[in-house]
Amino acid sequence: MNLSDRIRTARKNAGLTQAELAEVVGIAQTAISQLESGKTLRSSYLIQIARACSVNSSWLATGEGEMHSPEDMRNLGRALIGEIFYDEHEDDTRLNQALRDRIEFLRAASKIAPSDSDFATDIPYLIELDDPSDSTRTVIEVSAVSSLMLNNEALSNQRVLPEKAVAIAISGNSMSPVLNDGGSVVANMDEKLVVDGKIYAINHGGQLRVKTLYRLPGGGLRIRSFNTSEHPDETYSAAEVEQLKLEIIGRVFWGASFF
Repeated sequence: MNLSDRIRTARKNAGLTQAELAEVVGIAQTAISQLESGKTLRSSYLIQIARACSVNSSWLATGEGEMHSPEDMRNLGRALIGEIFYDEHEDDTRLNQALRDRIEFLRAASKIAPSDSDFATDIPYLIELDDPSDSTRTVIEVSAVSSLMLNNEALSNQRVLPEKAVAIAISGNSMSPVLNDGGSVVANMDEKLVVDGKIYAINHGGQLRVKTLYRLPGGGLRIRSFNTSEHPDETYSAAEVEQLKLEIIGRVFWGASFF
């Protein structure tokens, strides 16, 4: 693979057009075009191009080494994952848009980490199992076989202890279009105090759910889905919260759609 091929590969991998890459680097689009076509065989902007595409600058310039160096991946993970679920938004519309815009980046970021315990952590999934004492009910347990490998950046950025993180698979369309069926989220079990408008994993009488929560006077809760047209708000008094055994598992700080 020659220089023109590497630049084209890096740009497409970053999801950038020639014009977008040129704007980020601060050069003319024709300069990128000439590099990719092989008409220009060298450039003093290779380091800037590598940074814009989040690739290893040595690989881009010489073809040696890996396309993504560990430092590149750490920087990319930090930029993409950041504090997406921790940001404040004026309303649900802006929250939905912010998460939709980045959900594919989150999906991609989850695949960056190699199978290396120094860079990623296996987060166990919570699953629903039949209650052995009551066949009509389910209980929530930690899976012994299913886990999600998450970049350590996502944990350190949110100050989450690995042993306090659990993964939950999204089922159904109640949280669409932000969290779609087949995706996954990760929750911090150390954060159970409800902050209005944040997303939480909850144990609703043995049913595992991921919802936006709001506090109500007297200790009640309002449970909200993003797909409100099919899943209207649910309101529970403090007595109903206790009666239904509605427990907060933890606040969601990471999420990705895999399908």
